[in-house]
Amino acid sequence: MPPHTTTPARAAPVIGAATVNRSRSALARAGLALGVLAAAAVGPVLAGASQAASRGAMRSLIRRAAVAAGVTALVVGASAGAAAASTVALRPLAFTPSGHNFGPVTVGRTAQQKFTLKNNSSTTSSRLTVSHAGSARFSITAGTCAGIRLQPGKTCTVTVRFAPTATGAVTGTLKAAGTSRAATASLAGTGGGYLYWSNYATSTINRANLNGTGVTTLVSGLNSPSAVAVDSSHIYWTDYSGGHTVSEANLDGTGVTNLVTGPSYSQGMAVDGSHLYWSITMDAAADPNSGTINEANLDGTGVTTLVTGQSGPEGMAVDGSHLYFVNYDAGTINEANLDGTGLTTLVTGQKGPYGVAVDSSHIYWANYLGGTINEAPLAGGTATTLVTGQSDPVGVAVYGGRLYWNNLGTGTIDEANLNGTGVTTLVTGQYDPGGLAVSPS
Repeated sequence: MPPHTTTPARAAPVIGAATVNRSRSALARAGLALGVLAAAAVGPVLAGASQAASRGAMRSLIRRAAVAAGVTALVVGASAGAAAASTVALRPLAFTPSGHNFGPVTVGRTAQQKFTLKNNSSTTSSRLTVSHAGSARFSITAGTCAGIRLQPGKTCTVTVRFAPTATGAVTGTLKAAGTSRAATASLAGTGGGYLYWSNYATSTINRANLNGTGVTTLVSGLNSPSAVAVDSSHIYWTDYSGGHTVSEANLDGTGVTNLVTGPSYSQGMAVDGSHLYWSITMDAAADPNSGTINEANLDGTGVTTLVTGQSGPEGMAVDGSHLYFVNYDAGTINEANLDGTGLTTLVTGQKGPYGVAVDSSHIYWANYLGGTINEAPLAGGTATTLVTGQSDPVGVAVYGGRLYWNNLGTGTIDEANLNGTGVTTLVTGQYDPGGLAVSPS
């Protein structure tokens, strides 16, 4: 290849319209009584006035005192009701976060999440029990809640670990409970996943578990396969030579089908929910600025050239709104809309960029000539070198908070954290490993 469990919480009382009306009536009567009392209290003050005048003043004062007291009582009652409603809106016990999805976690690895439990009520809870239900791949590893009486406004914590032992999605529930109140938080996680890659020299498509075990050849006898892409049902690859530009197979390697035929030199490969995308590095005349970005329907029909005039386009990636590709010869990282418009150069000055991958916030690529793995923000910003000292890195993939790449020079598949730490070799003994993809299935 070119270098290229549960006692329900007590329900809060509901104040209906009839109750409110009765309350208002009672408050009004109380206000009138307070007014009468107030008038009686000020009566001696009027003793020096004439009898008729004192009677008129007394009646006026009684009315004003009654109205004022009644309004005050109503306001106080309304304020108390609002405060009560505010308290009722909060659950007596509640977890933060209310649920957590651990996402994809490689079999054999673990992930943790800390939950905070708060007592939102005005009374101390009974002694708490903490448990979880659902998949045994979740476990409680630490915490300060079990066995305590949680005082009003106070918090405690529970730490849950997800440790998948097999591939697939699982769910569970975290619970903290007293005798009359309980709180729950939802748990979810996906175990496993697979690495897929091409071996250019042996013309094979291969697979391994995300931890590098279980290496298997899925398809053989190809024409120098270069890039690979995977969706929920198929593997796709490009052949650098032989005229079979894009091919597919089931995830177990059966059902090999040639989807698109045409010129050689097809390289990068990407797939979304409706289309296949691939790059052709140059035309038959080897014009250095004749590279193209192409698409087709998932069945290979509707072949369309989206972008022309590129200088050695290699690796490709796609998200919900854009295509991403590298130009090896020009040393650039580029993006375009899914229809090929809006072509933009994101990064320049790279040394033989080859594979590329993208997540929700960053783009990642391998510099074949520089032996580095790099990143840059999708929104724009400075490129950062994450990993150095690699041997001709080619394919790049990102999945479950990890970076994966292959080293063509040493025949390995490697991984690291997204910040470049924890570099680990997962697979060895490969022959010119090229394209790389990761999938949960």
